Amino acid sequence: MATMNARSMMSRSIWTALLALLILIAATTVSSFSPQPSSIVRPATTTTTTTRLSALPKPKPYDPTYKSKPPTFNKQTSLWEPSPETEPQPYGPWGSFLRGGPTPFVLRLLQSDSYDQAVFKYMAQTSCSRSEAQGNMDAFFNNAADWAYQKGEEARGRPMVDYSELKPKQAVLVVTWAVLVTPFLGRCAYLIAATDKGWSITLDDIFNF
Repeated sequence: MATMNARSMMSRSIWTALLALLILIAATTVSSFSPQPSSIVRPATTTTTTTRLSALPKPKPYDPTYKSKPPTFNKQTSLWEPSPETEPQPYGPWGSFLRGGPTPFVLRLLQSDSYDQAVFKYMAQTSCSRSEAQGNMDAFFNNAADWAYQKGEEARGRPMVDYSELKPKQAVLVVTWAVLVTPFLGRCAYLIAATDKGWSITLDDIFNF
């Protein structure tokens, strides 16, 4: 009996450590869904970074050669409207998922009008292309604080980031978490919370559907 209790306690400790490690890894890698320039190092002091678009310095377009007429604001409807020269969406929700992770993806599925309004407003503020605006809004909705910090650094002359670019490493990371890690964590949580096995679950329990 004592041996069984010892094994149960050991198994519980192992699973607790494993889940804690996976959660820690998830917390530290989620922000990497949006590309960050390696040349920028945050100061050691703690500062409060605003995440309101209207409160930031006016961002500069990554591509200054873009000259199409930007969207305009309709005061009667209080909505941003695309101009006749505004191009179609360069990519859909899955493109946002691969660039910015799950948050912009879900937003485009559930609140597509709000997403488009943010894109049109950014296009009007910066005179940039729709592709560049979508990339920036994907990064903003994924991690507003990091995005705002990057824009502040760009206003000070730091290198600019092309958020519309889809980097293979970034896409692989997103897909890996979506297909492998998240279901694994969900399966573990379900077995621990909804079955009589509790923290004594094994790998056989996890993969025995």
